[in-house]
Amino acid sequence: MTIPDELRRAAEFHTHLGPFLVVGLRMGRVVTRELGCEPFTIRITANTGPVPPHSCCVDGLQLSTPCTVGNGGLAVADARDMSIEAVKDGAVLTIRLREDVWRRIENECTEENQETFACGIWEMPEPDLLVVTRGA
Repeated sequence: MTIPDELRRAAEFHTHLGPFLVVGLRMGRVVTRELGCEPFTIRITANTGPVPPHSCCVDGLQLSTPCTVGNGGLAVADARDMSIEAVKDGAVLTIRLREDVWRRIENECTEENQETFACGIWEMPEPDLLVVTRGA
């Protein structure tokens, strides 16, 4: 299995490659595509809770958006519904991991297959992975 460079770099930062890290990367791509990537203009709330493995999504967001916990652009809510809310200039973008994908990760991903699982999530078409809702 060949791991794409972007995933390899993310794994170096995060210390391993798992599916929730990749979910965060993919969510972050949607944020920057829809809201841009200018620092200090976007606020993201990650509804992942602060505990791994779900909070691994937060590192993916930090790597794929201008928002980090340290710069105040990213907050982690004590929830666990694998969604984020990104706000810029009154525009609200909600991104949720599809329930069926979440169930597959929870039920089928193991320590032994997590890198393969993560690469599969990286390759999934966006509509099969995420539900994106735009609002004001």
